[in-house]
Amino acid sequence: MRVLVIDQFDICREGMKAVLLQMDKECIFLEAATIEEGITIARNSKLDMVTIDLDVPGIGAFGMLTRIKSSSLKGVVVVSISADYQVMRRAYEMGVCAFIGLQMKKEIAISVFQIVLAGGKYFSPEVIGGEENHAAQFPAGKLLIDANDRPILSNRQMEVLTLLAEGKPNKVIARELEIATGTVKVHIAGILKSLKAKNRTQAVSIANHINIL
Repeated sequence: MRVLVIDQFDICREGMKAVLLQMDKECIFLEAATIEEGITIARNSKLDMVTIDLDVPGIGAFGMLTRIKSSSLKGVVVVSISADYQVMRRAYEMGVCAFIGLQMKKEIAISVFQIVLAGGKYFSPEVIGGEENHAAQFPAGKLLIDANDRPILSNRQMEVLTLLAEGKPNKVIARELEIATGTVKVHIAGILKSLKAKNRTQAVSIANHINIL
């Protein structure tokens, strides 16, 4: 995995690298102190993801988003100490893959990075729906969407995942959902793939961390 970390402060770049190394000990890092430097590096590098700090004095979050929009950077995850709705909505509309608040727990951030690397996005329901302070109107599964803004997990997969979280075995899940046991196994395999989980226990853990259960 090759990641470009763009942040004006060395210590912040080191912190981001430390988190990513917990996800992939063989991760290769490229670093830049400014967005301009990062764009130059990206032109000559094959990258899997780019993390960018939005809190740059004199430029601000919206100014940074404007620079990101005019660049050719792909797989962008933006980081900010602020959780301003308008900033998050602008980032989402631009095609940014995820918005991570600096108050986010490390384990959740790692799960978000895994989703982005799998081709998905991570934004809160109200940001995706364009309705500030109305998260309840949008289903939790909408937190995980693909490049075409479609839920990564289907409704049936969410039902299976919910029953997995309750500790129910495949036969019980099949009976409750009135489907074949083999079909349950297929859905579980799809869930593990989408959540980048190694087993059903880890899938439930990831789902809890990113608030889709």
